[in-house]
Amino acid sequence: MVNQQRRLRMRHAMEAQQLDALILRLPENVLLLSGHWPMIGAAYLVFPREGKSVCIVPECYQAEVGGSLVDCEPIHYPLGGALDPPAARVVKDLLAQQMKPEWRTIGYEGDFETVAPSWNAAEGLVPTASFQHLLAEACEGKTLVDVTRLILEERMRKTPHEIVRLAIASEVSCFGLEAFEQAVSIGISGVQLAALVEQAVMVHGTGYRDSVRVRAFAQVTTGPAETAYAHRPNVISTTRPMADGDIAVLELGVVVDGYWADRTRVRVAGHASDEQIRIFETVRKAQETAVASVHTGVRARDVDAAARAVIEEAGYGPSFPHITGHGLGFGYHEPAPILGPHSEDVLEEGMFTSVEPGIYTTAHGGIRIEDDVVVTKDGALVLGPYKKVLQ
Repeated sequence: MVNQQRRLRMRHAMEAQQLDALILRLPENVLLLSGHWPMIGAAYLVFPREGKSVCIVPECYQAEVGGSLVDCEPIHYPLGGALDPPAARVVKDLLAQQMKPEWRTIGYEGDFETVAPSWNAAEGLVPTASFQHLLAEACEGKTLVDVTRLILEERMRKTPHEIVRLAIASEVSCFGLEAFEQAVSIGISGVQLAALVEQAVMVHGTGYRDSVRVRAFAQVTTGPAETAYAHRPNVISTTRPMADGDIAVLELGVVVDGYWADRTRVRVAGHASDEQIRIFETVRKAQETAVASVHTGVRARDVDAAARAVIEEAGYGPSFPHITGHGLGFGYHEPAPILGPHSEDVLEEGMFTSVEPGIYTTAHGGIRIEDDVVVTKDGALVLGPYKKVLQ
């Protein structure tokens, strides 16, 4: 059965922690254990250690839920109608009905600071204190346990099924990388480039390898002063037309049916300077050196050190201020593994991480190259490989 390995692994982890069931609401975790990526974040998954799971979903999304649920029974509730009863009351009663008398301990998501969106990214629905109160009433007589750490630890190592889905997301991101590469030119702005990238991902990605719901989040900053700060957690798409020699940095997040890719490429409009070419080649070498150092059992900090050594040897050490990579997959960013100087993580088979060293100077601009790799028993597997060119 599709992704049965994931559910078996989670149930073994639950047994070790004496958890009888999980109640999950965050779209990324509903997807993890049910196969369904919620439309608006109003789905509730009851995942028992033994027996079939249940997903409580708005009845208006029956068509979208369709065949996406795996080893999971849908229960529908009214939402959005003028005469519908309060959703919270209905959900509480439905959750209470799922509680087995023998269950003692129920896990819930109590400490997720960063959450991935549902399909409707414009308005997220997240668990709050009110939801915890609702859980307490629905699970009366049971012990509620925060399982945030357990879920994040289990999510670090992707299953073969998940790696296939992540590969599709990375391949779809290449439509955006190609659109960016072709469109960078004198006179175009970062905002225009971002729009073209998102259009390419949506138009060409939807339906690709049976993808159903595809969305892109593109940010493009241009010019030496602006791209020098492209090491921040996000870049700001610029409106100034590009001039000859300006660098454009594309930061691109892509989600395909709930699975994420995170990519970065750079291009120069017109003619690149000798120094820009030297910086680009240094970053390319640093990134490829880091990728080559990825193996099971390797300390994540050593992967970071491999990239950093190349940049330091070229004389740009102070201009590489951020980590070399981060976990991702069920979200744009995940807390592990972290490829950084102080990381305690050790790479294991199935881990999924970005590799993205960069150099940023106010004189010549910022340059970063980012790909996503899976740790395999034979080393690093780059998903959705795409060429690295400056001009």
